[in-house]
Amino acid sequence: MPERIRSAYEEASRAENASAARLAGVGYRSAVEELCKDQGATHHNLHGKIQELAVKGLPADVITAPDETRVVGNDSVHHGVEYAAEELADIAELVAEVAVLLYVQPTQRRRMAESRRRRHEAAQQNP
Repeated sequence: MPERIRSAYEEASRAENASAARLAGVGYRSAVEELCKDQGATHHNLHGKIQELAVKGLPADVITAPDETRVVGNDSVHHGVEYAAEELADIAELVAEVAVLLYVQPTQRRRMAESRRRRHEAAQQNP
């Protein structure tokens, strides 16, 4: 996962662990914003950037995760809402799930495919 995303996520997590609920909400929103930018989203607002992820193939049921995070962050910064610890933990898990889908799983699939390709090539050389 790119450092800017990891850094924003870790800062939000530290805020959450320190019971700084509003700061955590804004931090997780920031992680989603960085994730969208890294994926090439260019819309002028975060909601539009999230919708661009859907166009890039992120499943519709997964798109709700960054959008829920956007709402929590907006509520935290614009309306002073302090979400409960359980709600923030849910948001953190949703952001992590999206990161796994976009960064971890593709890397794992590439590594597995490369391993199979090398084994196949070795088998072709030694019939």
